[in-house]
Amino acid sequence: MPRSVSSLVKAAAQLTFLAVVGAALYSCTMRPVPRGTATLPGLQGPPVVKVALSRHFPAAGNTVGVEIEGEYRVASSRSGAVLHHGTSLAGAAVAVNPKGGMTVGRDTFPERDLRILPAFDGTLKVGERFYRGSLRAMTNEQGKLLLVNEVPMESYLAGVLGAEMPLDYPQAALEAQAVAARTYALFEIRQAELDGRAELFHVFDDTRSQVYSGTLRETEKARAVIAATRGVALLSGGRLFCAYFHSTCGGHTEPAHLFFDVPQMAPLSGRSCEYCKEGKWRRWEVSFTKAELCQKLGVKDVSKLRVAEKAPGIHALRVEAGGRSWNGMEFRLLVGADRLPSTAFEVEDKGANYVFRGTGYGHGVGMCQVGCKGMAELGYESTEILKFYYPSAEVLKVY
Repeated sequence: MPRSVSSLVKAAAQLTFLAVVGAALYSCTMRPVPRGTATLPGLQGPPVVKVALSRHFPAAGNTVGVEIEGEYRVASSRSGAVLHHGTSLAGAAVAVNPKGGMTVGRDTFPERDLRILPAFDGTLKVGERFYRGSLRAMTNEQGKLLLVNEVPMESYLAGVLGAEMPLDYPQAALEAQAVAARTYALFEIRQAELDGRAELFHVFDDTRSQVYSGTLRETEKARAVIAATRGVALLSGGRLFCAYFHSTCGGHTEPAHLFFDVPQMAPLSGRSCEYCKEGKWRRWEVSFTKAELCQKLGVKDVSKLRVAEKAPGIHALRVEAGGRSWNGMEFRLLVGADRLPSTAFEVEDKGANYVFRGTGYGHGVGMCQVGCKGMAELGYESTEILKFYYPSAEVLKVY
């Protein structure tokens, strides 16, 4: 065989070997799990998510630092007309003009509703954070400045994933989180349309919706996980639902309708969970003085504080004290979710103090994130994890 032909054969064999190895590695990491498809009315592709930037909604002092690395345009939100074309925006601010209209950097516009459109994705900086997409700046009826990041769904999710789950979790856990987060966002968009707020925004960037930090925690791994689950969501009876999730259930998730204003449904009915038992929140203890609880609850008496009723699992459904009663979740929020890790607790009267001993972290509804990690470490795939925490839900590609 001629030397040149032999070299070509060897090269072809090497390429074939590399292709086989590459395909095997891809199949273990980023290959999307085959799923069925579904069509949702009005959804042909990834929608744009309108995210209210909570630190600037409304903005303190009616001014916010905004920078753009590279070219940008300022356009009217109402007409779409381009009002200004700049080469960069450094050390600038978006502010309400006391004489009317708004100021962007050194330029003043009569409009009270503007869109700032960077030429290059990811070059928009609001405050201390960078964002993909564009920025809508507007004033409300009280003359307060409101800022909304308008960003394509898949880019939005890349900014949610690392903010809601540690990116060193196993691949299957991250994929499950990505699907739950996409479902949650799609559901919130539909709710915003029904509630009439969709013209302004769909979701907040904090725990009122799901945490979104722009590109702060966006990594190559986060983007790859989002790409591997692109367009995949959870449906129940062909419809989106609010796919709640939390850190650690402590052993049992609870029916959503007992704690949130949602209808009773199978995927959010709650179930026992043994996969988070090794998590850092498996046991905790905190103490409150009775005087402190009176102040936080807005009452004069917290005598005989007790868990009066439990949900079907382990979380407090109703807490009583001094003749008053609170839903367990309401109680936790009032005393401070940063102090009281969850509602899965028992209470002991220590005289001047009440000691709370419990398990888990978060509201206990929907998917347990530490449980996701535990299941993934045992070899479960993302679809299996999702179907475990959302019983009877379908995992389908909707765009």
